[in-house]
Amino acid sequence: MAEEAKLKKLSQEDLDIISDFFADVINDKINDSVKSPKEIINMDISINVSYSDEDEELLVDFTNFEIEVDQLSKLSDEKIDEIIEESYCELDDFIDEHFRE
Repeated sequence: MAEEAKLKKLSQEDLDIISDFFADVINDKINDSVKSPKEIINMDISINVSYSDEDEELLVDFTNFEIEVDQLSKLSDEKIDEIIEESYCELDDFIDEHFRE
């Protein structure tokens, strides 16, 4: 098995790009999973992205994720969890493509 390429040193701009990409992916996937955008009454996604030079470790976590859908929406908590998991996979691919040496 090939060794994974090393993560490059990340700037604040890189972290912002990663955070924006991740939020956009989640937002798009949530919107794609409902029949109408009107089903989503309110959605707030706050993502914390940090990078440690010392450990060369990138951490991406939700600091806040709230979604309110109308009572007729069929968007379940399980579907939201699935969307988040898929979004993390897309984020991994994005990081591999753009931020590895």
